[in-house]
Amino acid sequence: AAVPSDTLPECLSGKRVALYFAAGWCPMCTRFEPSLLQFRDAAQESGKPLEIIYVPSDRTEADAMQRAKAMNMMSVPVGEEADGVKKQYKIWSGAESMKLGFGRRSGVPALVVLDAKEGKELAFLAA
Repeated sequence: AAVPSDTLPECLSGKRVALYFAAGWCPMCTRFEPSLLQFRDAAQESGKPLEIIYVPSDRTEADAMQRAKAMNMMSVPVGEEADGVKKQYKIWSGAESMKLGFGRRSGVPALVVLDAKEGKELAFLAA
């Protein structure tokens, strides 16, 4: 479910957070997701909860919402909000290059792990 950005800090309190940049139409993304979800579940079971927030490159809001729900993830709303996060971290799909430009560091799928206290980038993984 899409979560307004002003409610994020409270529901993420005490958790490690990762941004997952992906799309349902991307075969590399859908092949990577079982491993990602397994890792998230293992982290939870080991007492180190990890919240993964979906940053969608899906073509419609409905597709993005369906995928976020299926993966049990919060998601950044499709459109300006998702585009803003993509620009901030310079990660978007090749199909979005005409809209977002060519200055990206990675396509999808990709993960950005954030510092729990300040939200600064700790790690980047081009999956």
